[in-house]
Amino acid sequence: MSSVLAVRLNGWMVFFIGTTDGQLIKLAVDRNYQPACPKILYRTNGDNRVFPKIHLDPVDQKHVYVAFKNQVKHVSVSNCGAHQNVKDCLSAQDPFCVWCLTEGRCKFEGDCKDGEWFSIPDESKQKIVSHIVMQDSTGAIKLIIQTHLTLKQTVQSTFACHFSSSIQLCKETGPPPQYPRCTCILKDFLPTDELDVNLKIRLGGTILADQIKISNCLSITGEASFHLCQRCIRAGCGWRQNRCSWGSDPIQKESICENMEFRKNFFKPEIFSISPSFVSFYGRNHVVLSGHNLRDVTRVRIQDNMGCDTKESPVLSNNGSSLTFHIPSTEKKGMFKVCVLLPDGSCHGHLTITYQSSPICRDIVPPSTWRSGKRMVTLIGTNLHLVEGITHNYTQQKVIPLRRSNFQSLIYETPAETNAGMLRSPVFLKVANQSLKCKKEIIYYPDPKFTSYTAVREGKDIRITIQKEPDKLEMKPEELEVWVIQGEKQHQCIEISKKSSNETESFICEMEGLQNFNQIKIRYGGKTINLWELSFLHQILLIIRLLLIPCIIAVLVKICWWNKRFTAETNHL
Repeated sequence: MSSVLAVRLNGWMVFFIGTTDGQLIKLAVDRNYQPACPKILYRTNGDNRVFPKIHLDPVDQKHVYVAFKNQVKHVSVSNCGAHQNVKDCLSAQDPFCVWCLTEGRCKFEGDCKDGEWFSIPDESKQKIVSHIVMQDSTGAIKLIIQTHLTLKQTVQSTFACHFSSSIQLCKETGPPPQYPRCTCILKDFLPTDELDVNLKIRLGGTILADQIKISNCLSITGEASFHLCQRCIRAGCGWRQNRCSWGSDPIQKESICENMEFRKNFFKPEIFSISPSFVSFYGRNHVVLSGHNLRDVTRVRIQDNMGCDTKESPVLSNNGSSLTFHIPSTEKKGMFKVCVLLPDGSCHGHLTITYQSSPICRDIVPPSTWRSGKRMVTLIGTNLHLVEGITHNYTQQKVIPLRRSNFQSLIYETPAETNAGMLRSPVFLKVANQSLKCKKEIIYYPDPKFTSYTAVREGKDIRITIQKEPDKLEMKPEELEVWVIQGEKQHQCIEISKKSSNETESFICEMEGLQNFNQIKIRYGGKTINLWELSFLHQILLIIRLLLIPCIIAVLVKICWWNKRFTAETNHL
């Protein structure tokens, strides 16, 4: 954290937390000081620290001002209007948002003009609707629905429930609905299979619709396991003495199943490492998890430290000691817990992964490549160690593998390009299922043209000069490999230097103790070229050509000067 702002709202305390990696997080804490799930209000692409002060907008109390290094953002504390129905409004678990009964819209509390509204309960992570399947002292089976909301006394008087299913469910006689409970006395004993029950709960002119599954609690049998316990609690039953029985008041929560032992017919898995363990908030494909007794693992669970943002990924391959899976995307950065799931629903192991900011590419060095490809190019930016591959152009599907990468740089080989002439190609960073565009484009030029070479003996050494036509590729000596061909033997030139001017470009290498050769081999990228030494006549012609060009230019300049002077004298006469 780099900054905190606290706001009190009814029974909630809402914290706005700025972080050093560029996030603005909203965290609501209930009356019992239990936190709800945090929400990301704003997130930068890079790790831009939030300044120490966050200010609540004094005008509307619905925005905060957040300062970064180069900008100040005016961020809404909530987006209530984006929730189109009552279910979405309540599912958002946002203390700022209420459902206006007369308007039928999700709004800020202060915007409900008639004051008739209801909102989420004042306890975090509490379901809006819960149910119990009970048996009373007479043997009658009761389905009790309980609603958990924050609302005014006037709204409670309009409370009513309606039950429906594939069978005639409730007896006509039964206690009247009284907020927050409705009771259905079942006409018949419940079947052994699960039964879908549709609920309609009325508050004012608003209908809350929900569906639950209920069962005959005594029919949920089997070896005690995490999965069986969860099934029992979700059916509205009670879990006691490692078996399922009729429900009790208060309603039990699923957390009672967390300490269940795993089933004996599965070996308890152990996990040792996960690679990579640092990923972008876009996620990562084909991650490797290593451990012991992994054969029965079906899924990998990833969740934050508060158990809010929970995701599960299926296992793609598994050999018992390692498995592969995809890490899904998330809204927030930070550390997440990883465990592996068995078929009975139990989760084992404790590893962590860290979600970081997305990679950013700011520059390409060198900024160009030759058309045949395979030039080593370096991308400059931040978080480039999170990149999985590179693609060129908008339509090209081929992912180019990386050679090396770290936080600030990434090296890869450019692909070939068949289009003639100069071409600007966008460069994209492949991160999970996202393609992030680099700020710079790479330019394709025609392949370099090596025209000839000359060899001059200097004592025991031979100085080889390779001529190349000037171009815009800015080829460096380290991008060349040169071999001298002597019969059937090849001798590599170790040290290569470059000499260039406006009209010529050449590469020079020094070789020791070689005789009687007239051919060299040049390799750059994935292309190989053979050159033969110029004959003495060709060298003389080359020198004459190089000398004639300046002379011709000088003569043309002199003629122009004479012509201009003659015209001036004629006009004077």
